[in-house]
Amino acid sequence: MMTSLLPKCAIAHYTLIKNAINLFALTALFIAPLTYVITPLSHAEIYRWTDSQGKTHFSDHPPEEQVSSEEVSSQLSPLNRDSSSDETKKLQQLFKEATPEEQAHQLQEKAIQQQQDMKMTQACNKAKQQLKTITGRVFFVDDSGNEVVVTEEERQQRAQRLEQEIKRRCH
Repeated sequence: MMTSLLPKCAIAHYTLIKNAINLFALTALFIAPLTYVITPLSHAEIYRWTDSQGKTHFSDHPPEEQVSSEEVSSQLSPLNRDSSSDETKKLQQLFKEATPEEQAHQLQEKAIQQQQDMKMTQACNKAKQQLKTITGRVFFVDDSGNEVVVTEEERQQRAQRLEQEIKRRCH
């Protein structure tokens, strides 16, 4: 049997210290990333000045000219600071008004689409009318005005073709 050289209270004390160190290390691991989230990453000063032509300017650098400027960053809330001019430009491009040329093109495209829709509707209506006509007893008239006799099989084939056309053209 092996005996310990340390008394039991010393082992308990050692275990307690070891657990405290581990707890401290784990706490530090979880707290450290939070300090980056809470602390702002950067702070820029904002300057405002009016040039000789009366225009008001804002910048993160004071003016190079010998013009009096005022540091106004403390007067601005974080919501007023634009961190991404690229995003602003993207939004302006996305929501910009159409130019007169673009509006004319859109109107032309709309007119073309309306013509196509009208032709499709006319073709649909024609096919429906022809199908209605060849249902039941049928005879056809050729270009010279003579009656053309068709068999029941030919009539059914024409009816099937018209039904397919209706499915294809009619929505």
